[in-house]
Amino acid sequence: MKQILISGYLGFSNFGDEALLSILVRDLLKLGIPRNNISVISNDYVSTINNFNVKAINRKNFFEIVAGVLNCNSIIFVGGLFQDKTSFRSFLYYYFQLILAEFTGKEVIFCGAGIGPFQRGITQTLFKFGIKSVSMLTLRDPGSNNVISHEKSLIVTCDPAWSIKPDFNFQDLIPQINWKLPILGVAVRGDKNLQMRHLKDLADKIAKIATSTKDWQVVLIPCMPLEDLPIEYELYDLLSKRMIDKNKLILLDNFSDFPILQQAGIIGACDVMISMRYHALLVALANEKPVFGLIYDQKVKSLLEFSGQVGVSFKDDLEKPWSYFWQNLKYSSNKAREAKERAQELHNINIEFLEKILLS
Repeated sequence: MKQILISGYLGFSNFGDEALLSILVRDLLKLGIPRNNISVISNDYVSTINNFNVKAINRKNFFEIVAGVLNCNSIIFVGGLFQDKTSFRSFLYYYFQLILAEFTGKEVIFCGAGIGPFQRGITQTLFKFGIKSVSMLTLRDPGSNNVISHEKSLIVTCDPAWSIKPDFNFQDLIPQINWKLPILGVAVRGDKNLQMRHLKDLADKIAKIATSTKDWQVVLIPCMPLEDLPIEYELYDLLSKRMIDKNKLILLDNFSDFPILQQAGIIGACDVMISMRYHALLVALANEKPVFGLIYDQKVKSLLEFSGQVGVSFKDDLEKPWSYFWQNLKYSSNKAREAKERAQELHNINIEFLEKILLS
């Protein structure tokens, strides 16, 4: 049986990436890969071992990473790793693993991955060179395909998180939320284009919904606490000054303490999701909930287009899209259900490719 190495932005308490790892481990087990044959490169390898019951490698240990690549048969990259918007250094970190794997004859797999954006010509050139002998390349959105479509035989499928199976056994652990009443989930993150005037505008509109509609609660969800909590505290303060009933406003600052499938359950339990976070939007959609996207990145725009949802970038006026969204919630729910059905069919292609490569 093959030894599998998984590489991604893992072990950082980032809901989206941890959800991808959960799904990939689940799918590998279903294919008959033993847990003992699965290793993960992780920033918090102790938590990864405890949470997923697999082997783990310290991502800060160069020699462990080299040994991990040399000792595996296949390396699987998950998430949106190969881009230089975050940093060129981050790109080089994963690119080293890619080149080492190919140089040593390992199977290289991209499973429902995001590619780009590339802001540097050297980055795109390096990546095009690096993928010439990839064994499997399925992409999560057409935007990723546009970056490399003419360079490699590939297929656009979907993000694997569309297939997540949430665990809803958490409600007694969060008594400050009345789970029988409507919930408006909000997941924002820091971004250079997100300014105080945007937050104030968003707070005005959310508070209006909460005060004009009797039972709505507002739940702020930090999908990656280290990055999200500072901006969510600011939004919380703005909302607390605008909402009449403060008990309707809840900040889940312990969100990442829950198991990953319960985190998915918390997002899926929201009746509406307002989010910058890609996977908060996606998991809400996978639970057939209407979402309003705050577009800070191409991947969010692609997700909204795929699922027929409403969104707005920070350079555009919020008023008209916001009003349209709230007037057409049922339409958005129907589109979410259609997107879920399409995505689950597409994820079956991801699994079929994995089976063909890993079990051959």
